[in-house]
Amino acid sequence: MASNTGGFSHLLQPSLAEIFFNKYSQYPDEYSQIFNILSSEKAYEEDSEVAALGKMVEKTEGTAITYDDPFQAAALERYTHKIFALGFRVTYELYKNDLYGVIKRMPAALARSAHQTVEVESWNILNRAFNTGYLGRDNQSLCSTSHPNIQIGAGSGPYSNRLSTDSDLSVTSLQAAVELLENTTDDRDLNLMLKAKTLIVAPEGKWMARELLNSEYKPHTADNEINALADEELKYMVCHYFSDTDAWFLACDKADHYLKFYWREKPSFANDDDFDTGDGKFKGMEWFSVGFSGYRGIVGTPGA
Repeated sequence: MASNTGGFSHLLQPSLAEIFFNKYSQYPDEYSQIFNILSSEKAYEEDSEVAALGKMVEKTEGTAITYDDPFQAAALERYTHKIFALGFRVTYELYKNDLYGVIKRMPAALARSAHQTVEVESWNILNRAFNTGYLGRDNQSLCSTSHPNIQIGAGSGPYSNRLSTDSDLSVTSLQAAVELLENTTDDRDLNLMLKAKTLIVAPEGKWMARELLNSEYKPHTADNEINALADEELKYMVCHYFSDTDAWFLACDKADHYLKFYWREKPSFANDDDFDTGDGKFKGMEWFSVGFSGYRGIVGTPGA
């Protein structure tokens, strides 16, 4: 009787791994267009916020300089990385009889699962932006009209990054969101000079977004008015993972907001054999965390 020192999964592994990684790379990333992508080598990451210094104080001749101390937020935002994994089995009989017909489609499906997991987990941060069951470090949802100051007495507060009246995307609501973002101040009430860069909409909202941003004249009016939004240099992107098709957001450049995604381990593909059944086992795994450390730089509304 012939002996066998190993199963067959190692024979399939190179080809299936190539399919997995090639297919994964073919899917367009949406989350990385907005989220700050970082790497981590720890079990978790912690982030805090420090209020800036106040305005300078006039110094008269012979008097001492006024010194100011920054305030640090009392709570830390912790990003605890989670492992996501899924696998499939190939029976010995399928391996002998299939000749890659069905087998080749399995790593492609696993790659789609891995990619969608990253996207869904990331965009859930915005899907839950108005949900009081998912609070940030300041005990408010991501988009709120009542963000408190880091420390009482540091500035006026409360602060808002949500339209006072939730509205569907329109000329007036988008203008209101731009104004709200540009009037954002820090915890000492100093204007941050933020500028909206990206309008994020669901697929159902892209038609209105195009009209608002690309029309030469003001949309939906017979008056011969210019489209004042055209000079804002806003771009729009379609998010295919919004749970509310009416919701929309404005985001600043990545350097000016606090949406963060940490890779602990990027997607991997591995194999092993089941001695008792003779099956080949294949798995994909990824390890990451995603969240927000602050609300500034993002304005949103769930729509009317």
